[in-house]
Order: sequence, then C-alpha cells, then structure tokens
Amino acid sequence: MTDPPYFDEIAYADLSDFFYIWLKRFLGEASPAVFATPLTPKADEATALRHRSGGDSRRANECFRLKLTGAMCEIRRATKGQAVVAVMFAHQSAEAWTALINALLDAGLSITAAYPIDTERSVRMVALGTSALASSITVICRPRVAGSAASYKMVRSEIEEAVHKAVKRFWAYGFRGADLIVACYGPAVGVFGRHERVEKADGTAVGIPELLELVRFAARDAIAGEFRGDHLSTVYYVWANLYGIGEQSWDDARLVVQVGGEGEDPMEVARKRGLLVVEGSRCRLALLRDRLDRSHMGDDESAPLIDKLHHAMRLWQEEKRPELVAYLREHGLTDDARFWKLAQALFEVLPPGEEDRKLARVLLDERDTLRVEAGRKEAAPLGPLFNGQGAK
Repeated sequence: MTDPPYFDEIAYADLSDFFYIWLKRFLGEASPAVFATPLTPKADEATALRHRSGGDSRRANECFRLKLTGAMCEIRRATKGQAVVAVMFAHQSAEAWTALINALLDAGLSITAAYPIDTERSVRMVALGTSALASSITVICRPRVAGSAASYKMVRSEIEEAVHKAVKRFWAYGFRGADLIVACYGPAVGVFGRHERVEKADGTAVGIPELLELVRFAARDAIAGEFRGDHLSTVYYVWANLYGIGEQSWDDARLVVQVGGEGEDPMEVARKRGLLVVEGSRCRLALLRDRLDRSHMGDDESAPLIDKLHHAMRLWQEEKRPELVAYLREHGLTDDARFWKLAQALFEVLPPGEEDRKLARVLLDERDTLRVEAGRKEAAPLGPLFNGQGAK
C-alpha cells in the first residue's frame, strides 16, 4: 500500500527544512554525508508546487506526473502476478486526480475498486478555512489487462451506470459534497481502464480530464435523481440535497456550480443570481427570505425554475392568490412537470419547520385547484361574446 504525495497540497521539503537545520546543528558532525547540503534536497520531490518550477503550473504538474509515474512503474515491477496495490489519495482537484490516474495507467495498473474512508480530522491545519476532503479515497489496483478500443458512447453509458451505483452506495455510507463526488472517480476509472483506448465518433481519444468531467456530471445527475431542470435550478436542488441549509466552504460551492456548467462563474451564481448567501469563506443556500429584495425574480420567461418557484412561493406567502394564478398561467407552469418536481424535491430535502418547506408543500397541495382556476381565467375573455346578446 502507498500514500503518494498530494500534488500541490503540502510543501513537504519546505516544512522539513525547519527540522533539518536543527538536526544538522546536533548531528552534522556525526553524519556529514546526510547533512551535506545547506537545506533539504528538493530536486527529486514529487510535488506540483509552482515555486519549484519558476511559477509555471503546467511545468509543475508535468514534473509531478513524471515522478509519480516512475514510482508507480517501480511498484508495478515489484509486484508479481495479480498482486493488489492499494493507493490512498485525498485531493479534490481534477488536475491532481488526472495526474494520479495517468500515472497508474501508464504504469500498467488499473483501478478495480474504490473505498472512501473517513480518515481526515476537520481541525487539521490543512483543513482550516478550506474544503479539504474529510475522507481519503483508497483505490485498489491490479495489473492492467486492457481490451480493444471502445466507443465513447458505449463507455459513457457504462460509466454513468457505475457512477449512479457508486452515488447510491456512498450516500448510504454518509458521504456528502466533494467527498461523495470524488469517491466516484475510482469506479468510473475502473470502467475506462478496461479499454486500451476510448474514442469519439471522429476517432479522437478521450482523455482523463474529460473522463472526470463526465463523472462529476453523472454524479450530479444521480444526486438530482429524477429532477431534470435548467443548470441553475439543478445546482440549487443538488446543493440542498448535499448540504441542506447549513454553512459550507465556498470551495464546495465552486465545485457544485461548475459541474456540468463550466461557463458559470460561481460568484455570479451566488451573488448576482442570489442562489447562495456568501459570508467570508463560507456560504449557504439562499432561501426565499434571502431573496425577497429581488422584485423581478422569475419575471423573465428564460428565468431558471428556482426563480419561478420562489416567485410563486412569495405570492402565496403574501396571500396574493389571483396574482399567483395569473403568474402560473402566463408562464405555463400549471402543467410544467419540472416546476412541480422541483417543488416536491425541495419539500423532501428541506428540514421540517423551515418556511420554504411549508410553502412548497402548500403549493403542491393546491396544485390541482390552481390548475382549475388558471383554466377558468383562460376561458374568461370569451364571456362577453355569449352573455345573452347573441352573435352578430
């Protein structure tokens, strides 16, 4: 089993310099060869630290990948037959996992299983004020036996199925947020690694970064369940499902917002769109009471469903039933299954006693009545033509 260095997470050699200089004072004469350098040697350290590569992050990443690949190749050489190699990794960035997965595949190893283990203390130094993972992901590897090339379409469906099962299993274990999404990397790579090459329809190869993006997207959809709405409404629901209304790290918000919506600016989604309340490095889900100052929320036809739902909830809260009926009718929401599914989803995930949950429930209870009232309003303009005066 190996616990490799965590990409750019910790400057191990820099930290060891503190101890090195003091040990050299006491033991330098006894072991001159060990303490021959002024500070700890750093050239062979397997990290992706930019300050070791002239500030070039791409060069630092490549340096890390090459050194890690060399280590994994040696591990593969030392193993015999179908020996099992267990690798423990705790990092949520796609770049770090891309480097690890490429190193494993290049070394002739393939992931056959993944086990997230709740090993990390929330009060450890690296976790203070960040969204560092609370769990380590242990991936089990065996010598790779890759088959022929496969189409991306076929492998994609296999990966989506594997991720769906992984989300269900890890959710039952209590994993949430970034830990849950990152834990799905292992099962997906296991599918990917069974093929020598995965190709798109035009013959181009699918790389690890694209694979991980597919995993995150599939994990988001698995968490969202049957709800399939616009991206922002899906983000809102997934966040509510993962974290409820409790505060979380801002880094977690960036991860969830950018899954399946790479063009979205997380801060714009949070502040301009008003889906999250940001307080320093922490944030939480924006409830209706946090959005009451948005007077035109949900007015635009292209507004996300969550804005339209909050608009409807506000009208009910203000006891403006005629306006609510008119709003639902004018925006085609009375029979919009996605709108009502979002209301049902929020009712199920928000905590009991929360005002938004009560409002979602009453809208659901009144759905049929509201539909009938909206239908009557649609027929109202025909009234004057048949009021006993007859047709001309």
